[in-house]
Amino acid sequence: MGILKKVGTLIIILTCLFIVFIFHAEIFQVLGPPFHKIFNEWIVWVYIGFIAYFCIGGLVYGGGYSHIKRNRVRGMLTTLFGALMIISSLIGVIFYTLLTVIFISLLLIEIKLILLVILLFASLPVTSLFFEKWFDVSTFFQDVWRQRKEYSKLTYTVEEKGKLIYINIEKNDSNISHVYEAAAILKIQDAFHNIRKNPDVSIALYIKSGLLGIVTAIVRNFTSWPRTKNRLYRRIARLKIGKNVCISHWTRLDPLFPDLIEFEEGSGVGVGCQLLTHNFMNQNPLTICIGPIKLEKNARVGAYSTIMPGVTIGEGSIVGAGSVVVDDIPPYCIAYGVPAQVVKKLEKNEN
Repeated sequence: MGILKKVGTLIIILTCLFIVFIFHAEIFQVLGPPFHKIFNEWIVWVYIGFIAYFCIGGLVYGGGYSHIKRNRVRGMLTTLFGALMIISSLIGVIFYTLLTVIFISLLLIEIKLILLVILLFASLPVTSLFFEKWFDVSTFFQDVWRQRKEYSKLTYTVEEKGKLIYINIEKNDSNISHVYEAAAILKIQDAFHNIRKNPDVSIALYIKSGLLGIVTAIVRNFTSWPRTKNRLYRRIARLKIGKNVCISHWTRLDPLFPDLIEFEEGSGVGVGCQLLTHNFMNQNPLTICIGPIKLEKNARVGAYSTIMPGVTIGEGSIVGAGSVVVDDIPPYCIAYGVPAQVVKKLEKNEN
């Protein structure tokens, strides 16, 4: 059952409760004074409780965040638990508010109905998002917990081939068999932290990618002005973006390592392009390939093209629409195709 179906089911339950309350309010009277107090006399205290729970979750999250550098697994579990506390407090506030509208005695039935309809429509997308993140984070938490002992058995080797970095996970006597598993992902983050000059020691790559995905999806689809979009990508995804860069609508950035993408002044990509700084396309299922992407000054990439890890598009070059770029493109030329090949040289004054 999808997230929307689950949320829809809960909304139907709330609606049924409201209808029963209208026609048979006496049913709820048997629940006694505590039920009445929760949704009438104790409203302020209940909200204070939610705020306190939210703040405690934030402290747990922050404590786990600071502990990750010393102990990856323990810090990660603490961070994820704090995130679950934060999300559950937000979900609790939404549903408590809806139930309060139904059962509070100060409002007329007509006012309750209007408020309930408004709140249901307003809260549906937000509640769906919170439930999706709850299932996402809780599933990852379970996987990290189950594989906490496997993580310590894993080791890794790093192999550099030009601009590409291959991180190979050595399973030793563990039960880990694929890079998508939680223990392997944490070990990859260890390796990436150790080989980078300015490492990001924050939350797990997959959870970080999920959070970035939400924000970048909004920017990708709804932010129109290029300068606004560039500022958001710099701050949120940590892209390196020069002046007068144009990142068109529906451009997808790498979800795990977007900070390896660089746009120099005047460069840009067309609608629907994909920029991938990592891939798992290796014969060894425990290997990940990571490499930076760079668009040099005034380089252009046509719509719906894909740029693979380790690729540099040379200054003033143009890549045709629908291309897949797997190798560097020299400066001042035109390239297109799958894979992209140089078809024409350009003079500097043509750009």
